[in-house]
Amino acid sequence: MYDRRTMLTGATASLVLSTRLSAQTMPPQGFATPAGTSPFAPDIFRERRRRVMDVLKDGVAVVFGADPVQSSAAVAPPFVQDGDFAWLTGIVDEPGAILIMAPAERTIKEWLLLPSRDPEAERWEVERLPLGTELERRTGFARVSRTGGLGSLVTTLAERSKTLHFLGPIVSASAPVPKALELYGKVMQRVPGVSLKDESALLPSLRIVKEPRELDLMRKAAAATARGHIAAMKQVRPGMTEKQLKAILEDAFRAGGGEGLAYDSIVATGRNAASLHYTGGSGVIGTNDLILIDAAASVGGYACDVTRTFPASGKFTSEQRASYELVLAAQAAAVAKLKAGVYYEDLVEAAKDVFRKAGRIDDFTHGLGHLVGLDVHDVGDMAKPLPAGAVITIEPGLYVQSANIGIRIEDLYLITQTGSQRLSEGVPRTVEEVEAAMAR
Repeated sequence: MYDRRTMLTGATASLVLSTRLSAQTMPPQGFATPAGTSPFAPDIFRERRRRVMDVLKDGVAVVFGADPVQSSAAVAPPFVQDGDFAWLTGIVDEPGAILIMAPAERTIKEWLLLPSRDPEAERWEVERLPLGTELERRTGFARVSRTGGLGSLVTTLAERSKTLHFLGPIVSASAPVPKALELYGKVMQRVPGVSLKDESALLPSLRIVKEPRELDLMRKAAAATARGHIAAMKQVRPGMTEKQLKAILEDAFRAGGGEGLAYDSIVATGRNAASLHYTGGSGVIGTNDLILIDAAASVGGYACDVTRTFPASGKFTSEQRASYELVLAAQAAAVAKLKAGVYYEDLVEAAKDVFRKAGRIDDFTHGLGHLVGLDVHDVGDMAKPLPAGAVITIEPGLYVQSANIGIRIEDLYLITQTGSQRLSEGVPRTVEEVEAAMAR
């Protein structure tokens, strides 16, 4: 999947409860939010925060979670937590939460701040826990308080430490100022002598190398994704709409253990497949069409990302096969160079060389791939050598609207010291594998 925003990289929406809540009533244990940390136990996230604070050594760092979803609809879209915040806390079902880390403090070095409760709103949306030991147990924080105290707490900590650490993200000049920088500016106006340090590269450098437990979830997401793509290949019929095939695909994701969509699925037939970010669904599949599906499941908030292109008839024509195998050769050329220490730009050039030699370079109109993890477009500096433990897509393609054709082949690779491992190996890929799957 190339250059699209993640639709569902975190956990799904919080549990909606019908239980009525008064201001003095404690919600039943096991129901109210936050439900706990996800997808791992609190000590995993506590250790991640310790690693960050070991690097920072002093000062104060503030990380904001995602804001509540704003919608005029009767039922709002699912809430998706900010990737950095989710990676550091495991709190995926609390909009508006804030993390504060102060490594040099003597006793309390980290705080979780949650929005104040609104009993009236909770009658309609979701029950939330009051402050207390149950909230601390579920979150793994020794100090949980409300976001209303953010300004005074950070000011006090900055007055003692004289240093504010910015953990990112860096955004364009036309984008809104990140909340952390906005807060730091106000604190620096009020506390003389406070300095600002740029640590925006720290979290990407930690998150790019996947832990074994993260890879386990990504493999499960890949297995569910394979089940969906195979179901689509087997059940497609000319005359179906793209939307009908999409339903088959996503039902199979769920049956295969998928917990959500890694992003909004693309199912494009014929000419529609030449539009990289195709968002339609009403196209009717023709007998001679190639169908492009860019879709994947997520498990535990961790994404997969796979694209396959296959013939509606079950058999590639000679012309379709030639173009498909050219894309496959470009992917193979890039993968041949994929190992720890390689530069991403060298992978791109390897794929482009294949298209140049075939006289098709102008039909390859996008980048070659991206990192994948908790976000489908995951964080990490791709201008530096890629490390072992990173997961990346390799997704060359050819797009010719005048010929009613779009072909993309995208797979997920774990980078190792000596090469790579294709995590999406369960999805048929070669011409022979695709045609065999469709014949069954």
